[in-house]
Amino acid sequence: MKVLFSHQNFPAQFGAFGSYLARNGWDVTFVTAAEAKVAPDKCRLIKMRPHRSNTKGIHRFAHALEKSMINGQAFANACIQARDAGYVPDVVVAHSGWGSGTFAKAVWPDCKYVAYVEWYYRWPMVDFAGDKIFQSDEDGRAMALSRNAPTLLDLVEADHVFCPTAFQAEQFPAMYHSNMTVMHDGIDTRLHAPAPGRKMQIPGGTLTTENEVVTFATRGMEPHRGFPQFMRALKQLQLKRPNLHAVIGGEDRVAYGRGLPKGESWKQRMIDELDLDLSRVHFVGFLPRQDYVRMLQCTDLHVYLTVPFVLSWSMIEAMSVGCPIVASDVAPVREALVDGKNANLVDHNDIDALLTAMERTLDDRQKAKRLGQSARDTALRRYCSSWIYPARAELLRSLVGGD
Repeated sequence: MKVLFSHQNFPAQFGAFGSYLARNGWDVTFVTAAEAKVAPDKCRLIKMRPHRSNTKGIHRFAHALEKSMINGQAFANACIQARDAGYVPDVVVAHSGWGSGTFAKAVWPDCKYVAYVEWYYRWPMVDFAGDKIFQSDEDGRAMALSRNAPTLLDLVEADHVFCPTAFQAEQFPAMYHSNMTVMHDGIDTRLHAPAPGRKMQIPGGTLTTENEVVTFATRGMEPHRGFPQFMRALKQLQLKRPNLHAVIGGEDRVAYGRGLPKGESWKQRMIDELDLDLSRVHFVGFLPRQDYVRMLQCTDLHVYLTVPFVLSWSMIEAMSVGCPIVASDVAPVREALVDGKNANLVDHNDIDALLTAMERTLDDRQKAKRLGQSARDTALRRYCSSWIYPARAELLRSLVGGD
């Protein structure tokens, strides 16, 4: 079986799964626009390079579509070179919505094409984060439809569709559901596992069992992932718990939702708004995997906050480590977590309720431990790569018709 994965970034959702396939005898190729990346063992890596950026002044409804077509052309050009050198994949799996695999069948008409989808935009916005709305209903609906255009092209071409959660799948028009498999990407539960003791290096010192630790991990720092709400609750928690330290992983940027004026950030806004004891707040940035796992292993409480949106890997990873979790009471989270059974769920926009949930988890260590163990049990049963990877491999094999 020859499989080609295409993603603007790398390794993203495909790296670990592709490595698994290669170890099991598949011929695996990755196509990406990411620079300075090296292919995993037994795999090959092809770079696609867009030849230009968007047209200046292009209609805002057409911006996403033009960008995806430029990316699609870069993908096609790279793949034509591979085809002319004799490479023909059985199946192409591409991250949808960015043009990364839209023209797969233009290059290889007989290949099977699998679109990996994450989000379908709707109006009114499902992932509303409380921003001021500057659009009329007519404009918002038109913008959402045009933003979906690249994904819709992929759905029309796709022989099959992968989507990681039921909540995300529900956002797509019903006509596409019959061709869609809902299955999480899979977590390495052996790597993301509890570890005895605690000793975590942070800037300026070491956190041990003598400290009380709360963690928060995010790609960026924005309202979509509840960063301002977490910081406001943390301020109140600091006043009540003088031995509490907060370790915050992630980059000081807006990854999702409306951006801020140039030069501003939600991190700095919160520092300016709140009189925090910054000696007990540790911004550790984007951590290497082993350090990130160690951070989760060292926590007394992990906080995961989000609007109804794409579910972060970080929440499932925290579950797998056995962290006691306080999380947002929203539909994508409720797929994995049940209030009082394997986490404490809360409306994160209610700062008092968020604070109470955090305090309750920190105060009752025995219950917190039981919640963490139950969360790990859920991760092992529903999100473990040890069964998800073989199941996905079998889906691809059956799609192509292989034995």
